[in-house]
Amino acid sequence: MHAQGANSDAAAKAKFTVMLSRFVQWPSGALAAEGAPLRLCVFHNSPTVGAAFSRHAGEVAAGRSVSIVANPAAAPAACNVVFVDASAPRHAAEAVGYPVGTPVLVVGAVDGFALRGGMVELVNVDDALRFDVNVAALRSANLGLSSQVLKLARQLRD
Repeated sequence: MHAQGANSDAAAKAKFTVMLSRFVQWPSGALAAEGAPLRLCVFHNSPTVGAAFSRHAGEVAAGRSVSIVANPAAAPAACNVVFVDASAPRHAAEAVGYPVGTPVLVVGAVDGFALRGGMVELVNVDDALRFDVNVAALRSANLGLSSQVLKLARQLRD
């Protein structure tokens, strides 16, 4: 039962992250040349999380095929979206610090992630996946999120 719960939790996080990337308003020139994939870098230490994200490789987001990169050695500038799972090594959350103005969407399933500068924090509330948005962090990366997505957020932090 617990493994099934972990599988469905990981699947929900992966699906949410890919879906969310479809509603990001990217600044002009933020994405690589036309036809290049949208790179989603996933920091984790869980085979379940890795498998859940891998199932989304090849889906389309922002008009591009999604490419999943598991545990890059560092947070490469080539990532468009970064997901940090609670199973990731503790230093991974700090490793995704990008300079102000770098258009990379940073999503995390780590307690307090949005308070520490992450853009979107996934939160489990009564067995439902909810999310908090750090609007100031989005703005500092020159990213926007659809107003319809923002209406669904549990909390907006500015």
